[in-house]
Amino acid sequence: MLLAFTLSLPTASGSVAAVLFLAAWLLSGGWRWQWLRWRASPTAIWATALLLMFLLGMTYSSGTHAQQADVMGKYAKLLLLPVLIVAVADDTWRQRALRAFLWGAVLASAMSYARFFGWVPQRWEASIVQGHIHFGTIEAFAAFAFARMAFEPGRRRVLWAVLAALLALDVLYVGIARTGYVIVLALVVLLGAQRLGFKGLVAGGLTALLIAGVAFTAFPVARMRMEQGVQNLRQYQRAEAEHDSALADTSWGLRLQFWTNTLHIIEQHPVIGNGTGSMDLQYTRVAPHDPHTANPHNEYLNTTEQLGVIGLLLLLGLAVAAWRDARGLPRLERDFAWGVLVTIGVGSLFNSLLMDVNEGRFLVVMVGILLAASVSKGRRTET
Repeated sequence: MLLAFTLSLPTASGSVAAVLFLAAWLLSGGWRWQWLRWRASPTAIWATALLLMFLLGMTYSSGTHAQQADVMGKYAKLLLLPVLIVAVADDTWRQRALRAFLWGAVLASAMSYARFFGWVPQRWEASIVQGHIHFGTIEAFAAFAFARMAFEPGRRRVLWAVLAALLALDVLYVGIARTGYVIVLALVVLLGAQRLGFKGLVAGGLTALLIAGVAFTAFPVARMRMEQGVQNLRQYQRAEAEHDSALADTSWGLRLQFWTNTLHIIEQHPVIGNGTGSMDLQYTRVAPHDPHTANPHNEYLNTTEQLGVIGLLLLLGLAVAAWRDARGLPRLERDFAWGVLVTIGVGSLFNSLLMDVNEGRFLVVMVGILLAASVSKGRRTET
């Protein structure tokens, strides 16, 4: 519960919760029972394979030992996914964990609104709410989850709808994360498809366009951020035409430059990549005169640069396995799981979300908790 509750909150609390959870798991016993659950879960197997590939990537990496250790430490969170699947079999605790996540997201949004209205002391403003990309990503999913719950019968449907609206407004009106904007719109389309099939897909797409039109014309921050994005793209085109890399020194300009240079790196070792933690050194070699980065801000490119096509296939295989395993869940939880995958899948186009501490933890924890119910429990026997 604590691990799920802290997903929307500042990083330190989540790190402590993760350590406590893993310590409890190591003391839990029942290893044969957990082994059988692991074997029965394709998602757990794919997550383990991807984690092992990152470990193997350290054996041939061109990065320094410190660089390898730093990046491997970020991807080590993949361990949480299979551990949660094999260890969290009790439906009562699973439901409590899901509720804890949702109320943690509400608390994070409340703090965001408090800061927006100037109710937070200045010395706390920078730390009370997590970074804007992390916040926008997770709050966008939480808004989707409450909206999906509002379609379920019950007395709290109005409450869920209000919370969904408030969290979405927090992302679109208060927040500055363009990644969050895109994820909200993608989840609106997904929600329509989940409820009404193809007709819902069309309706969701039209609704997303309407929301985007309102947000980018009537919401000052969203409009400013989109205008900046358009300006960044135009400036990047000018930089390419004039061969002046200094003109590309903008948020989107740098991303496009990072992606282009990373593709050049991948071309050199496309099958197995350059190894875990190699990006820092390889980027300097390929683009010595461009602004430097050790993070291409795209998880698909980031994984491929390090582990090659093999790593990319493992990453995509994990996503496909999780999507398929979710089909065996109750309808609401299935839709939640698909929402998590869409959230991270879309966000990873613009950021290395699996490598990022908070967004990556959100993925593995939520998928692990949800898909724990997709594995036959069997009988637990202590070993």
